[in-house]
Amino acid sequence: MARWILAAIVLAAASGCEGVDFSEKKQEAQKRWFNARARVLYRLAENRFSSGELKEAASSATQALVLQPDYDKPMLLLAKIEIEEGKYSAAIARLREIERARPDSSEVAYLLGAAQEKGGLLSDALANYRRAYALDESNLGAVKAAAEVLTAMGDVRPAQLHVESYLPKAKDDPGMYELAGRLALMTNDFDRAVEYLERARDLDPRNTRYAEMLARAQYSVGRHADAIDTLTELTGRREQKAATWVYLMLGDCHLALGKAHQAFDAYFSASEQAPEDPAVWVALARSALAMKDASRAALAAQRALALAPGELDATLLLGYALLREGRPGEAIEVLRPAADQHPKSATVRCLLGRAFSAGGNVAEAIRWYTSALSVDPGNELARELLAAAGGGEISKVE
Repeated sequence: MARWILAAIVLAAASGCEGVDFSEKKQEAQKRWFNARARVLYRLAENRFSSGELKEAASSATQALVLQPDYDKPMLLLAKIEIEEGKYSAAIARLREIERARPDSSEVAYLLGAAQEKGGLLSDALANYRRAYALDESNLGAVKAAAEVLTAMGDVRPAQLHVESYLPKAKDDPGMYELAGRLALMTNDFDRAVEYLERARDLDPRNTRYAEMLARAQYSVGRHADAIDTLTELTGRREQKAATWVYLMLGDCHLALGKAHQAFDAYFSASEQAPEDPAVWVALARSALAMKDASRAALAAQRALALAPGELDATLLLGYALLREGRPGEAIEVLRPAADQHPKSATVRCLLGRAFSAGGNVAEAIRWYTSALSVDPGNELARELLAAAGGGEISKVE
């Protein structure tokens, strides 16, 4: 009898142990399934985020967290979504929570800086960008972001020095050289801007923005031939139409090198692209005069004035073109109203005086030259014209 009771106790104990083992295995299997499902949902959330489907991405990330509450990747993705949606305070709070669990994460520090920067907390953002780099020195994005914050704070020169100090570590990062070039442009350090932007362009030749910035830097430093090469390459890209300013700058470079016909061709291309822009027609008129084609210059200037009545440069170009064509009376009709519209322009008065002189009215010419000097006492052209008119001979436009 005792043996039977003992056997029964042992059997019951064994049966109980087997029941516990079965329950634990079931829980472990369920946990593995939840974790696997959470990862599937996270990948779905990532794809939706990449496609710009923010609400759907947030929904999938939240579902992943329900299945696996300690899964940090969906938490980070939700913070990114909040930043994209402009919910900066919510993103900062979420990232602070993640930071407590992952104090050594460069990614968390970087995202916290991004949320703070967009939320206007620039000093805090700068500190977190610097901490992100300290935690991971391969994170050059944090270096660039810190420079952008310094620039936003008005510290452009410190931002430039900051970026330049990290350039030795950024040999293959075109974005670092682009930023260095952009900051150099902002500080009028054009030679360095050209150097950095050439490097960015060489590292990423198909990046249109790098080439455009390089052209601007080359033009600003007076390297017109180099700028022509860069701008011409931009106009030849099939995948992206060159902006109007590219053709205008190309024309300006040709004019600076005395190549009036090439300048006219570039400006003409700009006029085909932006026919309603008066600046394009002013440029065309200027290049036509450089080609000694007064007739085309007059037509282009008239088109500019039709688009922008009273525009000073167009008026001056039209008046000068009419003088070159031997039509001083028409030039006077164009320039006299401009003298009233632009009472501080000595150039209008000088040109109007030349028109009267060309028409034989020297006394009226002298009056306008004198008026030009009253507006601008140091104007040497007005002084020379007045002296020549006193001699009684100004009848030819040079």
